[in-house]
Amino acid sequence: MIYNMNSGPSTQYSNLLRRNTNAELQTRLATAEQELSTGVKSDIYKSLGVGASEALALNATLERDAAQIAANGLLGSRIDRMSSAISAIRAGVGPAMELALANSVADSGAADGIQVVARAALDALVNQANATHAGAALFAGAAGDARALTPWDAASDGGQTPRQAVAAITGGSIDSLADAEAKFAELDALFSGGGFDGLFYGGSGDGRQSVGIGDGERVSFGASASDPAFREVLQGLAMLVSVDPAGITDDAAYDAWVGTAASRIAEGMAGLLDRQTQLDAASAQVEASSARLKDREVVYSARVDALVGVDSYEAATSITALETQLQASYAVTARLSQLSFLNFMS
Repeated sequence: MIYNMNSGPSTQYSNLLRRNTNAELQTRLATAEQELSTGVKSDIYKSLGVGASEALALNATLERDAAQIAANGLLGSRIDRMSSAISAIRAGVGPAMELALANSVADSGAADGIQVVARAALDALVNQANATHAGAALFAGAAGDARALTPWDAASDGGQTPRQAVAAITGGSIDSLADAEAKFAELDALFSGGGFDGLFYGGSGDGRQSVGIGDGERVSFGASASDPAFREVLQGLAMLVSVDPAGITDDAAYDAWVGTAASRIAEGMAGLLDRQTQLDAASAQVEASSARLKDREVVYSARVDALVGVDSYEAATSITALETQLQASYAVTARLSQLSFLNFMS
């Protein structure tokens, strides 16, 4: 009897098949281990098919929202810093305003301390107006690296100090009602006109901005030391600092000068409070927008995980099965390699 020794595949071919099978099992095992460690399918496009476009769109939205949330955080902190600076200005100017209002008539008898308190308030106003956030001036408008307000005894770009400019008008004293009226009219022109810029205000523009905060929504905010509220407070304080109310001997002149100064400060303080309220509202708007984006981030992230995520239990089970299958294949290969007849036939 003659046996057909070529009826099945050769031993070399069988070994090649086993090697290929083992290589495939190793690849599948490596893929399963990667998916278990990352929690994400290794080939999203193959796994999802047409559903991959949804995952891509969701991821793009998540990246865009994350960038917007970060930008909103920076914007919100700047707005909050502006609000706190204005609050500090109001706190620093408040005592001077109250003292001036309480002693706005000549027979009040407490004019001696007004000039000193007004000077302290003036310095507090200038210091807070020159505050910065992340290296950029808060109240200098578009000139982020500029000094918003020139200190009382510091030279402006034109070389003149605010003290010198105001003293050139007041002369350091008030002699009569007519003198008072003429001088605060000149000061009105200085503080409300173009002369204020450059001498007192070192910034550029009014500082108002409109910024996108997500989903087409925009927030308007800003303030500058050139705003009417800043000008009014600064003018009132400058009047009390440049002319000591205690030295005004004419009662009518005293009433007009101190009363006008107190009125300017009070009007400016009301304006600052209004601007602070606007800033707080803008901050709340930014915070609300970020909260909506974060809520959407939770929903979209869950959907992406459902699309591209891997169940850890299933992945671990798959790894165990592949390891068992691979070990069995190795065992068969090892046993076959020990059969001398097969070795001979190869």
